[in-house]
Parts: sequence; C-alpha cells; structure tokens
Amino acid sequence: MEQIRARFTVGADGARSTVARRLGLDVNRRLIIGVEEVFPVSASAVPAFHCVIDPRLAPGYLAWLVDDGRNAHVGLAGRPAGLTAPLPRLLRTFLERFPGVPTPIGPAHRRGGPIPVGGVLRRIVNADGLLVGDAAGAVSPLTAGGLDPCLRMAQLAAGVTYDYLRTGDAGVLRHYDGSAFRARFRLRLLLRDVFSQLRTPATAEAAFWLLRTPLGRAAAARVLFGSGSFPPQ
Repeated sequence: MEQIRARFTVGADGARSTVARRLGLDVNRRLIIGVEEVFPVSASAVPAFHCVIDPRLAPGYLAWLVDDGRNAHVGLAGRPAGLTAPLPRLLRTFLERFPGVPTPIGPAHRRGGPIPVGGVLRRIVNADGLLVGDAAGAVSPLTAGGLDPCLRMAQLAAGVTYDYLRTGDAGVLRHYDGSAFRARFRLRLLLRDVFSQLRTPATAEAAFWLLRTPLGRAAAARVLFGSGSFPPQ
C-alpha cells in the first residue's frame, strides 16, 4: 500500500520513471517537452485562446497564447530532437513574433517539463502498485490533453485498489488493463506520427486544408471530441 500511495504523490518525471521501474511496470519513452510563462495582465473583456502551428518553433506540437482576463499563458512544446534552440529562446521568439501579446503588469512565472504522447502504457498495474495519469501515459497522443483522462483513470484506479485490498484477489487488477485502453488510441497514435513529420508551415497549412473537407471534419470530430478513449466516469 505504501508503494501505491507513493505513486499518487510523486511529482517529477524522473521520479515517476523510477517508481515505475521499481514496480516492474512500463515507462513513458515517447515525449514532447514544453515551457510556459504565466503573467498578470489588465482585465480583458473577451478571453482568448490562440493556437499556432509552426514546426520551426514547436516541431510536432504547437505554441499557444491564452488570455483568461486576469493572466496570460504563453507557451510552446515540441519533439526534443526537432527543437532548433533551447525552449526559453524559442518562447522568446514566439512572444516577439505573435501580434497582440498582452502587456505584463507583474512578474512572469515560468514552468515546463515533459509530456508523454505515446498513449496509455501496456503494463500499468501489478500486485505491488499502479500508475495513474501522466505516469500511465494517460494523455491524448495528439492533443497532449491529460487532465480529464487522469481524473477518469484515478477513479477507476481507486475502485480497483479498493477491491484488491478488500479481497486479495489479483484477478481484479485485470480491470485496470493498459493494453485495453491503448487499443483505443490507434488513430490518435497514427495522427501523432503524421503531426510529428510536419516540417514547414506550408505542410501544416495543407493539413488544415484537409481538415476542412467533409472527411477531415468527421475525423476531427471523432478524434478531438470523442470520449471513448478512457474509462467513463
């Protein structure tokens, strides 16, 4: 039980990997890395969320600017092997090029780190412990969104843990099967491979042109807004 409790409290990615290895479970190996600055801004009447796809700044992912009316969140992420400069320098370039960045009215706080994009890992549970959230790879391979899946998997993990500790029956651990979850990610993983191959803004524009076709719209609706990849709440 101490090992299970540690799995929920570990924060740093390196520590996550260490715990997974000690438990004999799988470790995330496919990652993007990102950085974000958050700073206070003057009150805005209309919150805004901008996404910028430019493989020169954020290879395999995107840059973003979010103005929530009180703070601005400016960041980018990409494949480590494709980055052409250190992340803080690329972020500064984005800030200088993107029009309409709000003026800070206070100090900026910087944060960053790796994000797994390889889909749910296959071995995420055994009799000694289990993995949840980012540690389990419960992040959309395409959008890198992980909050909702983390909550869903945590609820399932709590139920499985309770049943196992109550009965001692290792068979209940099969309900927390990473391979079953991973099978639902085939299309997202394929699109992750395609997205990672974009090298120029022109190819990114072509990809968005395809998304405007009826087939592209249908695929986007299923991939970006479908809820079937993770256990229901």
